[in-house]
Amino acid sequence: MKKLMVVLIVMAFMLFSFNVFAQAQSSWSVKLGIDFASEMDVDEESYDTEMGYSVTGEYIMPYRNGFDLGAGITLQMDRDFEDYDGDFGFTPIYGLAEYTMDDGPLYFIGHLGFASFRVNHPEVENSSGGLYYALGAGMYITDQYTADILYTNNSGEIEYTEGGTSDADYSKFTVSVGMRF
Repeated sequence: MKKLMVVLIVMAFMLFSFNVFAQAQSSWSVKLGIDFASEMDVDEESYDTEMGYSVTGEYIMPYRNGFDLGAGITLQMDRDFEDYDGDFGFTPIYGLAEYTMDDGPLYFIGHLGFASFRVNHPEVENSSGGLYYALGAGMYITDQYTADILYTNNSGEIEYTEGGTSDADYSKFTVSVGMRF
């Protein structure tokens, strides 16, 4: 009986939340990005990485005075190191804030969240994610289409098969185009 009550309360809360979100003129956004000028720092060593691609989904709600708030998830397709065997990828889940300048086409955007981390290399036994953040700017091409440029940083930890761990820090620039629904 207690489980039924909890389920009913959660469902009522969700229905109320969806109703509020629907009235707020919120939007969904899908973006395709190209990641370049990327670098992976593992402890004291730095490794250049190949260009990669990202797919992003975001939910954005108007807040006030040109500010929008939301959440998103990005799948960074696995990418290779330029001079080192193996590949890796991050999947950040984040909150976002967006400020549009005086109803103009330009906006500034920031992300803050957690990124899961995966590494495919024979010397790596396990990996775990960490902090994710991004800062950038964008432009409304039309009411429905956008273009962004972001500097992003993903953190994680690598556990080796021989024992020991290393901190990993991956930074890159992303240029993306998106469509809002």
